[in-house]
Amino acid sequence: MTRPLRVFLCHASQDKPSVWKLHRYLKLHGVQPWLDQADLLPGEDWEVEIPKALYASDVILVCLSKNSVNKEGYVQKEIAFALDKALEKPEGTIFIIPVKLEDCELPKRLSRYQAVDLFRTDGRKRLLMGLNKRVNDLGGEVVPLKIDDIKQRTPKPIKAEIEQERNLTSISHGENKIEEKKEVAKPFTRVLNPALLNSQKLKQIKEDKQSNIFPRIFLGAVIFLGLLTIFMAGNLIFENFLLAQTSTPTTPSVTPKPLTLTMTATKSPAISTTTRLDIGSTTLGNDGMLLMYIPAGEFTMGSNNSEPDEHPAHQVNLDAYWIDQTEVTNEMYAKCVQATRCPSLYTTRFYNPIYIDHPVVDITWYVANSYCLWAERRLPTEAEWEKAARGTDGRIYPWGDETPISDFLNFNSNDSMKVGSYHNGQSVYGVFDIAGNVWEWVADWYDSSYYSISPKSNPMQNQRVYLPSGDGGWVKVIRGGSWQSNRTDLSGIPSSDRGKKNPDGSNYLIGFRCAMDADQ
Repeated sequence: MTRPLRVFLCHASQDKPSVWKLHRYLKLHGVQPWLDQADLLPGEDWEVEIPKALYASDVILVCLSKNSVNKEGYVQKEIAFALDKALEKPEGTIFIIPVKLEDCELPKRLSRYQAVDLFRTDGRKRLLMGLNKRVNDLGGEVVPLKIDDIKQRTPKPIKAEIEQERNLTSISHGENKIEEKKEVAKPFTRVLNPALLNSQKLKQIKEDKQSNIFPRIFLGAVIFLGLLTIFMAGNLIFENFLLAQTSTPTTPSVTPKPLTLTMTATKSPAISTTTRLDIGSTTLGNDGMLLMYIPAGEFTMGSNNSEPDEHPAHQVNLDAYWIDQTEVTNEMYAKCVQATRCPSLYTTRFYNPIYIDHPVVDITWYVANSYCLWAERRLPTEAEWEKAARGTDGRIYPWGDETPISDFLNFNSNDSMKVGSYHNGQSVYGVFDIAGNVWEWVADWYDSSYYSISPKSNPMQNQRVYLPSGDGGWVKVIRGGSWQSNRTDLSGIPSSDRGKKNPDGSNYLIGFRCAMDADQ
């Protein structure tokens, strides 16, 4: 029986956000990566389990950055263990792969091993090639990795058919570069419509036809010359006719008309025609969700004029990413249920056709996470969610600083609304319903003091912090408020506002949306 390649991710704690991305990437390509935060169970002794995982691994990836390359701590023990075990392997075996998360020096004791620059365009693909060589060395015991069979998500022209959209926008995990598909005109080999010919060719055909009249008159006049003359004239007619039929026309040039981008919600989505990814660029998820592009760069996260857990306002730099234009609907979630990757929801709302385009609710954080993984995406981090909501100009709400009114969002009402109903409330990136309608799960664990210590680049709170029992113990972050938020208590409506909920809990006010890295 075959098994997946077992890979251990050796890393320092400050590189955790980048290593989580690598972890997701490897899983999507058929690898079984071991990561402490994902694989250690509550109560397990990590000093026992980590060496066991190292010993059972087929390959050890040593993840390095400028901050962690010379860091003291347990990571150095893991590297020492890997180097000792590498001595037991036959010469030429790929067992240790230094993975440079950014441009940094390679430690001297790892310098004998060829490193892979994960930050370069072809870094991920080269890593998979190295891992596949190890798979080949292990024989038929291990399943080969997926390298070229996962397609790349790219924006598509508006004129593309829906079936083409579904085939051409699946996720790519090979290279970080998104390539534009070019349509190459096929040469004509047979003229079926004379109107397509240019004027010179039409003139030639007309002259050929006129010239064919004279041989026919001549044949009538000199019939007495016999069958030999008739044969010769007929042969001339046939040659002229064949020449006209096999000529290749010059394809007329057509100047393309400029296309304009329109935004819709879920149904009949418009696809961006930009060749360079920027605000307004879109791509289509395999669940039918339209995703909006969020460019890389800094934005202001948090606020100094609100609740203490939002302090301090600080600058955060994020890599580019995609985020769902709307909350995941009941219709989309039903596809995951049909694929047996998500549990059925035993609620009247889920089976009522009135709610087919409303956000799916009554699901736990774990179920939301399962859906995103099925859709080959993930839950957005708290930072990614906030940037998608407020942009880079520090606005209070997705639409600006204007006080919320019913034209902007679904709040102070009696029920959820169909997603994408509030065009006036879109964020600067074209994201709908990111304020109001329903609260949304994000990836992070909640910590009221996290903003004062969080990293300044791609932050994600992975460490669970136990809160007093009144706050629910270990809780996840929820964002965005709901239809129940009112004019007096704008709970969750400001883009910096943070909520929390036990990940095992669910109710009719909480839904979610997904995100994914822009280089997938």
